[in-house]
Amino acid sequence: MNRKKILMALGGTEELTSIGGFIRDRGFEVLTADDGAAVIEIALNEKPSLIVVELGLPVIDGERVFQILRNNPHTTDIPFIFIGSEDRDIKGFRREIDTLLIQPIKGEEILRRINIAFAGQEGLKTQIGDKEIEGRLSHISLGDLLQILHLNRKEGVLKVSYEDKEGLIYIKGGTIYNAAINNMEKEKALFRLLTWHDGKFEFSPKPIDIPQKIQGSAGNLLMEGMRQFDEWNKAKEQLPQPDSRLKLKVDISTLPKGLKPIIYEVLFLIEYYPTVRDLVDHCTFPDYEVYQTLAGLIRKGVLEGIKGKAIEEKRSRAIMEVLTSGQALKVREKVAARWKDMETATFGKIFVLATSDDLIISLVDSCKDIPGFSVNRQFITSPIHRENPIGDVATLRLYGGMEIVLFTIPLNTKMKPLWKAFSKNIIGMIVLCDIEGIKNLQQLSLCKNYVTSIRRTPVVYGMVSAQDIDAKQEEEFRKTMEMKRDERIVVLEQMNNKRVSQFFNTFFNYLLRDEYISG
Repeated sequence: MNRKKILMALGGTEELTSIGGFIRDRGFEVLTADDGAAVIEIALNEKPSLIVVELGLPVIDGERVFQILRNNPHTTDIPFIFIGSEDRDIKGFRREIDTLLIQPIKGEEILRRINIAFAGQEGLKTQIGDKEIEGRLSHISLGDLLQILHLNRKEGVLKVSYEDKEGLIYIKGGTIYNAAINNMEKEKALFRLLTWHDGKFEFSPKPIDIPQKIQGSAGNLLMEGMRQFDEWNKAKEQLPQPDSRLKLKVDISTLPKGLKPIIYEVLFLIEYYPTVRDLVDHCTFPDYEVYQTLAGLIRKGVLEGIKGKAIEEKRSRAIMEVLTSGQALKVREKVAARWKDMETATFGKIFVLATSDDLIISLVDSCKDIPGFSVNRQFITSPIHRENPIGDVATLRLYGGMEIVLFTIPLNTKMKPLWKAFSKNIIGMIVLCDIEGIKNLQQLSLCKNYVTSIRRTPVVYGMVSAQDIDAKQEEEFRKTMEMKRDERIVVLEQMNNKRVSQFFNTFFNYLLRDEYISG
């Protein structure tokens, strides 16, 4: 009997009981959850083989649950079946693994998708191996090949490889449903694939069971992709060069409202990816449109080039203020010596507890120039993710390969089961408060004390204030947070690279104390 675990979280109790019972009767072990927080807790503790989740779950919605579990190394490979009221884009959706079903839905259909998911884990390689068409792009262009597949109303996956790169195009009834190059997808990936004029291709017939993310006829898409490539070739000398670096010349807040979405995305990404090639890769819009937008913003004086090695020098100064290579190696040694479960771990978490989401955003934004520091892409481009940060928001990669993950958790006591579930691999905490947030210190203290009762870790306290905090405010903070007298409060007038580097320096100094490690 198949005893694979299926974790199910549907909106209605009656529906959950009915469908859960149907799946259980077919030989599966069924785990159930009432809300998103419970899904995360059960998934981390039980490691289910597959998760069926409704997108409109209470507490934490289904899409956010998916993103949190995808970013956890212990649950990243679990297939998801999403239940929604309408077709929609789901960030991180894996075309070969995950499924979206539209309500109303029956137990029989969910069972069929479960069986397909498990069969696909073993059978997908076999299906891909049955190649109907294969050849080289030097003999037939990708555009002509797609036209042939369109005219013959083919269904399957077209794999294109060039040097060390690989792309996939999903076709159903001759219609282009989606294209992907690693994390890049939709028209951006399709148009970039059309610029590959050498390499290999192979078309594998197989059922396409993914949402259609590219709209428009194959002919129009191919014409637009080739038009953009031709336009880029003609204008490339007047466009920013891929290796050039750019920076903002004006305050974004002074720009007029109602700008095109691509402008907002470019202006935000430039803070994290000043090199043009990196920015173009991370922007969701097609390459030529991004280059055009950058050129326009430079002409209007919104962006300007960075000369010489300013970025490298700036980042070099930043890393010296955080950790030397010797200290980074010592951090790994001390962490492994202090906690047995960290002996073979490649990453450690620092919980970031804050009285407001703005403090978390300011912390992360101020770290962007530190070498080895990378921000979760959804945190950069998704307003919803920035307004409600939960899970990993950024990673600091230390010399020697260890990664320090900045991980935010909700202070709401209803989320308390998650505090313990997320505490695996925790090596420390950062506690942030501003003057306005002093009234919420009790929640902050409750969360901090609960986590430290599970695992004793160093805690760094930060108070963000435009002026020195007075004795009364400091005493209230210390008393509520149950701080020891020798623990200091780092007062941050404002978040910036220098201040944040000092903040991390304080944390790592605590971590490296021999008396702490051996305690």
